Amino acid sequence: MKGKPSQCDLLLQHLKEHGSITGAEAFEKLGIYRLSARIADLRAEGYVIETQYKHKKNSKGEDVHYGEYILHS
Repeated sequence: MKGKPSQCDLLLQHLKEHGSITGAEAFEKLGIYRLSARIADLRAEGYVIETQYKHKKNSKGEDVHYGEYILHS
């Protein structure tokens, strides 16, 4: 019997299916709180993952900055 998938497995599957992910998506959809650590793990395995920094306004009208991670094949 196979155990449950690791956070890296879940993250890699998401990146392959959707191409990118943000910290909010990782927490809400995958239950991953420390996304940057899992991205570092995947990069150490040889995956090429780009970080793009984004800016937008939150629901309070405040400027927020966040990273979006993009998988390159």
